[in-house]
Amino acid sequence: MAILGLGLALGAYFKLPKTAFIVLACLFAAASGAFASVAASLIVKPLRDFDPAKGGPQYKEMSPLMGRLTRQSQLIDLQTADLKRSQEEFRAITDSMAEGFVLIDPDMKLLSSNPAARRLMGGEDPRASEIFRAAAQKALAGEHNERNMELEGHVYQILASPVETAGRITGAVIVSLDITEKARREAMRHDFSSNVSHELRTPLTSIYGISELMMNGLVKPEDVAGFAKNIHDESGRLIALINDIIKLSELDEGVLQLERKDVDLLEVAKSVADRLRPVAAARGVEIAVTGNPAAVYGIPSVIDEMVYNLCDNAVKYNVENGRVLLSSATIAGRPAVAVSDTGIGIPREHIDRVFERFYRVDKSHSKAIGGTGLGLSIVKHGAAVHGADVNIKSNPGRGTVVTVTFPVQKKDGADGAEGA
Repeated sequence: MAILGLGLALGAYFKLPKTAFIVLACLFAAASGAFASVAASLIVKPLRDFDPAKGGPQYKEMSPLMGRLTRQSQLIDLQTADLKRSQEEFRAITDSMAEGFVLIDPDMKLLSSNPAARRLMGGEDPRASEIFRAAAQKALAGEHNERNMELEGHVYQILASPVETAGRITGAVIVSLDITEKARREAMRHDFSSNVSHELRTPLTSIYGISELMMNGLVKPEDVAGFAKNIHDESGRLIALINDIIKLSELDEGVLQLERKDVDLLEVAKSVADRLRPVAAARGVEIAVTGNPAAVYGIPSVIDEMVYNLCDNAVKYNVENGRVLLSSATIAGRPAVAVSDTGIGIPREHIDRVFERFYRVDKSHSKAIGGTGLGLSIVKHGAAVHGADVNIKSNPGRGTVVTVTFPVQKKDGADGAEGA
């Protein structure tokens, strides 16, 4: 403006023509604009070229401002790095979780999810997404909620909770837990309780009924012996059932603190065969033992119980003039004992369930031959205590072979199951 005013003053002083006066004024205006642009560029150049990482303000007067900008920039860089590191840690944690994790905003938009949740929601069954959505809607309404769903052979528990900030709901967190094993155990526990009640009630009812008849004098003298035998048999069955339940509970809870020793499976097989031969002979079944010594470092009473139950089952579920063979061997350093029979066999669809407590393939046949229905469960849990594997091969009508293979024996006599 000063330069433009100077041009106007000079034009008036020299009494220039009107046209020249206008040209001169425009020239002075252009010159003033160019001068102002260059001056402004030179002034702001230090600000435009300022790098907080390098610092170094070019104007002494700007030093406080530039210092503050530098410190602010460094603080922002640190906060950004911390935030990035936190995000990476959060992502690493959630990605490695077996549980599904979903975070949504108040508008039901997905903010974050991990692979487990994405697999669940992106599966072929649309129910998963529907259940997640329903849980999220309740959470955004301020309600903590949980529900279970069965999907692709698994049972999942869906937990949803609102996220609150300053008393306002700002989102929701949904977590999915695979509780298949827990649900299975709960079902087994329920079945076990139900079966125990039934198995206990049967002999107790019989004992109670017979004793009531005898107490009221309704039993003829010549029938007393027979009724007494019934009481004796039912009492024995009751005691056997209770003993098996106690053994199974001890194995299941891991409360056995019995000393481990070297056990020869061949000697165990011979001992079991000798004890069961009278019972087998009464059923017309022959028992034989073969094989070589096979050493196991384990709990003698538990190993004996395992072999006894396998042999007892082989006798009970055999056919007339059948045969039971107990054999022991060491294969690739692993001691094993096998019990084979020529009995009725097990249908393929039942093989995976015969180790369940009280499970019987043929309930009518099992009732006729007696037993508690816990023998194979004791075998299974005894094998778990020793780290052993149990394998069943069976053909209906042709017989069954059950093999228990123990861990490889170490040179010092201990095996991989020690301390189990």
